[in-house]
Amino acid sequence: MNNAQSPLEIAQIGINSSDLAGSLRLFVELGFQNAGGHMIWGQPMAIQGLPPSARGQLWWLIGRQRRVQLEFFHLTNPAQRPLRDDWRCCDLGWIRFGIAAPDLDAAKAVLARWDIPITGEMAQAGEPRRLAFRDPFSGCFVEIMEDSDVIPGGRAPHFHDAGPAVVYATSSVSDLAAARDYYSNVLELDVTDDLAIHGPEHEALWSLDGARSESFVVKGGGFLLEIVQYLDPVGRPKADDYTVADQGILNVAIVSRDLAVVKKAVDRVRNAGWRASEMVTIGEAGGAYIPEPEREVEIGSLAEKDEAIFGYVPSTPFLGQMF
Repeated sequence: MNNAQSPLEIAQIGINSSDLAGSLRLFVELGFQNAGGHMIWGQPMAIQGLPPSARGQLWWLIGRQRRVQLEFFHLTNPAQRPLRDDWRCCDLGWIRFGIAAPDLDAAKAVLARWDIPITGEMAQAGEPRRLAFRDPFSGCFVEIMEDSDVIPGGRAPHFHDAGPAVVYATSSVSDLAAARDYYSNVLELDVTDDLAIHGPEHEALWSLDGARSESFVVKGGGFLLEIVQYLDPVGRPKADDYTVADQGILNVAIVSRDLAVVKKAVDRVRNAGWRASEMVTIGEAGGAYIPEPEREVEIGSLAEKDEAIFGYVPSTPFLGQMF
């Protein structure tokens, strides 16, 4: 089923970084704002399916959208492991995300200062200018589009005083039909074939020239999800001993203002035969992870009054920005 009025909204990209300060500085220089963070250990680690002895750091950044954030993790117990040396942007799991920047040339200058190579760049009539790079700290690909009215999904409105916006996140799956059932019938999000974020020509942006794939788009909330099955080359699964601490994009999060909606969604996931972590609640907030391969989604509740506590409101600029 398609549910254009789903009470669940796409709100977050969770990223495991090998250098938390590096990730924060890079994306702040690309225009995102500090929204606070925490050291994490103990019972809250159960939401990731980890024991109370697990520990690490998390930090949030926001752009101009309301209830949309980048969440960066660096866990030290269990220790993070890097992506495999031959990882490609077709391998299974969350593989890339895209942002809209008001000044693409300024974004290119940021990457040049960091000596980060641009893996591809395109300017086509009727489309936003695009470039892509491989994030040195998460290992995934990031696409930057020049902000315009032809951005896939439309230009994001300003809610916060910041320039960039999150446009999409992409998951590579081995069975597109099964993924469609998961997002449409289990999570009850709005699935569409009428919106294309990428065509075959864009595969060159992440060094997959000539790749063939099929995809659909999930709508609802602050940004889009692109679910893609690569037919050639075929995506490789994560290692059997993969953990939620390992480098790369961990998951996306969908949220509701109503904890009861979240609990029902988690029940649907379990009833469909998928594992979900322990539900962790703090007052009216709560959530659980779905750690299943190709289904990596966090489902959580977020009341409006708690938006600042959980990193959806701008905080004090970083000390390094004050000089």
